[in-house]
Amino acid sequence: MGLTRLDIFNLRVFEKSRIQPCAGLNLIVGKNASGKTTVLEAIHILATGRSFRTPRIEPVIRRGARDLMVTGRVVRHGLPMSLGIRKGMGKTTARINGRTIRNQSELARGLPVQVIHPDSHELLTGHPAQRRGFLDWGIFHHSPATMVHWQHYQRALMQRNQALRSGLSDRDLDIWEGVMAQSGEAMDQARRTYLDGLICELRILEGEGFAEEGMTLTYRQGWREGVDLRGVLQTARPRERIMGYTLSGPHRADLLLHRDGVPLAEGASRGQQKSAVLLLRLAQVAAFQKATGGTVVVMVDDLPSELDDSRRQGVLNLLRGLACQVFVTAIDSHQVTDHHWSEWTLFRVRPGTIDPVV
Repeated sequence: MGLTRLDIFNLRVFEKSRIQPCAGLNLIVGKNASGKTTVLEAIHILATGRSFRTPRIEPVIRRGARDLMVTGRVVRHGLPMSLGIRKGMGKTTARINGRTIRNQSELARGLPVQVIHPDSHELLTGHPAQRRGFLDWGIFHHSPATMVHWQHYQRALMQRNQALRSGLSDRDLDIWEGVMAQSGEAMDQARRTYLDGLICELRILEGEGFAEEGMTLTYRQGWREGVDLRGVLQTARPRERIMGYTLSGPHRADLLLHRDGVPLAEGASRGQQKSAVLLLRLAQVAAFQKATGGTVVVMVDDLPSELDDSRRQGVLNLLRGLACQVFVTAIDSHQVTDHHWSEWTLFRVRPGTIDPVV
């Protein structure tokens, strides 16, 4: 099970709205600009503390309001849990079961989500940081202890960059490079292990008849293969003192995605790119379920867009097979004709309101 109740306050067009989604398919329909995507955005804010549409909070808060609030009830491993977050200009407060939490990552553990939206193709075409984030989402949930290494690495990286710019001695650099080497190589190994498992799940999903298959994933670690990271950092000191920042390490890693030897970022149509991202995200859901025994809330914004009938049906078949809670938006319910779910609910959105269709 996942989200059993969602309350939205002062978020874009919604002043106050509540839905009680089912455990299966939740189909959200309405005209363009009616607020369908905003419902998904509210779930994402509740689960992560941020919008997937904008890095700024100001345009998300309803005009005339000082802050927004999203609360929800979830069931994780059979246990009920309440989540809530309030966001205003420069201030965020989040709670779990009435307890104020300091780190919004606790929300993500209570409500794991995956979202596919019209800009999701940027996972293929955008900055490598997006693909590193894709891998690290899995590590965050599969191997939380490894993320401590990432935090140590990031702090040491900042200190080393400051030392490079300040002209500190090699002895000072030795301290931070030791931390970076130990934590960076641990993070690198965790990414490789996670990717191996993800590829296995990807092949299983491809074998279930999805239209997109034959995708290859190649991991680039962020420094020269076959050389230990500490040695690379020491060798690079003269150049990096001039540049003022660190050029090698897991913070420079990338994930290369091809089909038939052609980069998906260049040789695929927008519909093919969307299908590829859907397949990758659903492979993550399958890997999460196998590793944790839990489930993920999957949100697909504007599913019919850029997908032909065959691909659309293939996505719905995979989603149903994963037995996770799903939220799909569309202009009309006839665009999503698969109702072979054991549970499904239809919601209709009008500006400022969302109601179940009985």
